[in-house]
Amino acid sequence: MSLPNTRLQGIKAHLSPNSSNEASYIDSLRLYRKPDQPPNLTTLDPLRFLLRSAMVFTDRTAVIYHHRTYTYRELSMRVQSLATVLINTYQIKQGDRVAVICSNILPNLEATYAIPAAGAIIVPVNTRLAAQEIEYIIQHSGAKVIILQRDFKDKITQSVANSVQIIDVADGSETDPYEQLLMNCTSPVAWDKMPLLYDENATISINYTSGSTGRPKGVMVTYRGVYLTALSMIIQCALSVNTVYLWTLPMFHCNGWNFPWALVAAGATQIMLPTMDYDLIWKLLTSYGVTHYNGAPTIQNEVCNNKHAVRLSHPVKVLSGGSVLSSTLIRRMRHLNLHPTHVYGLTEVYGPVVLSYDIETIAHHTEEEQYKRQARQGYNIIVSDEIRVLNQKTGLDVMPNGKEVGEVCFTGNIVMKGYYNDPEETAKAFRGGVFWSGDLAVRHPDGTIELVDRSKDIIVSGGENISSIEVECVIVQLDEVLECAVVAAPSDRWGERPVAFVVLKDSNSLDAESVLRHCRNMLAGYKCPDSVVFVDRKTQKYLLREKLWKDKSKRIN
Repeated sequence: MSLPNTRLQGIKAHLSPNSSNEASYIDSLRLYRKPDQPPNLTTLDPLRFLLRSAMVFTDRTAVIYHHRTYTYRELSMRVQSLATVLINTYQIKQGDRVAVICSNILPNLEATYAIPAAGAIIVPVNTRLAAQEIEYIIQHSGAKVIILQRDFKDKITQSVANSVQIIDVADGSETDPYEQLLMNCTSPVAWDKMPLLYDENATISINYTSGSTGRPKGVMVTYRGVYLTALSMIIQCALSVNTVYLWTLPMFHCNGWNFPWALVAAGATQIMLPTMDYDLIWKLLTSYGVTHYNGAPTIQNEVCNNKHAVRLSHPVKVLSGGSVLSSTLIRRMRHLNLHPTHVYGLTEVYGPVVLSYDIETIAHHTEEEQYKRQARQGYNIIVSDEIRVLNQKTGLDVMPNGKEVGEVCFTGNIVMKGYYNDPEETAKAFRGGVFWSGDLAVRHPDGTIELVDRSKDIIVSGGENISSIEVECVIVQLDEVLECAVVAAPSDRWGERPVAFVVLKDSNSLDAESVLRHCRNMLAGYKCPDSVVFVDRKTQKYLLREKLWKDKSKRIN
């Protein structure tokens, strides 16, 4: 694999490392045990992944960003500097929240390690949200600092700008304020002096998700949970030092499905991709030896239909979630030497917790049967308990006959700690000692599950969750609107899209474009309805959905 180099690294290659400096660097990566710590117990902390890889894979390429490579040594030093800046310059203390509003760039990856190293909690923010939505997340989480990519500066309201400290991230050049902060950090806090929590059940990240109640809910995930999920991803996706991962999945989605931790633990190389440029994606796939990437079916469609699409000389593993891959798309991906595995999960269970069959496991079946089985949500990942499908009334497991419908429920190591500052919703989600997902499914005789519908008012479009209640609340703000119902309609491109059924106080007082314009001013673009239908009276949602989905075998796409 040919990777770009820099003049600085070329100079380094001609210099013999000073053995005493090298020993000092390696020794600095050790985390010393607490005096009262039992010899058979170590806190599960993903920071150890970085420190170990910096020790073992010191001068291997960790990251490629803006045509520059960064070794594991450089990555560890940059993370250490950022953690020091948070502690000394921004007075971050244990338990404080630090928000990250960045695309898939190097500072985002560094923040994933530096914020917990400073004893704080990560708050990843969806960059596609509108300014008012981001303001709510910043205020609800109580974030003290925002690591803000300049491209999203217009997403910050004046209220947020006046109340929160902002770390400005530009283009990665030497004049970038973020780079200046790191370069000016000449006395970094030693790793063993960092205010680490030494509590694997502590919250490492608060990940906001669109909830059925309208307002986003802050899902608290733990050190233990992300550590175990990262190990599971390494095993299930066969990550190694030879892995070259392309960041097509937004890093704000469930901490990038835990891949920032898994890839570093494996000593892999990560290629940062700030924007979804499909011509560039194919250049990277063909020239940089990419072995893995993840994303929703909408991304797979764009990749497969790109003018540069060509069968690759090497296989690429792909995790795809958000909606089911069609047999046509699976066939097209295989033709290009892209090998998809369908995944299912929620923010509340650390992202992908259920995987479909990989092709090797079902190779003895007919091609049509393979596609049928790959379209199922599948089975639990290694570190999760078995996924259960429970009768909503009795709480008992449904029969594994592929017919009886129940609600998907989770227990185990990778279920969230709870919703931040929301004990009522937490109790509701955990009733009966399990986490109720809101998704309806059947269980097949082979143990796999298959989704058939949703009991929550959630629309999943292109891998993004949309709360129908949130959209309704925005539309009824219009004086002319009496009532509104927003439901999911099937979409070949996005899986599902919202459609608004609106009852006006006076007929002809408002047109569809005015409703859509209001939504665009208040909501992220992907949450805005595709169409507005004016009706005489509000109808129950399930009847509206039945009308839109009448030609479909399932009520979920």
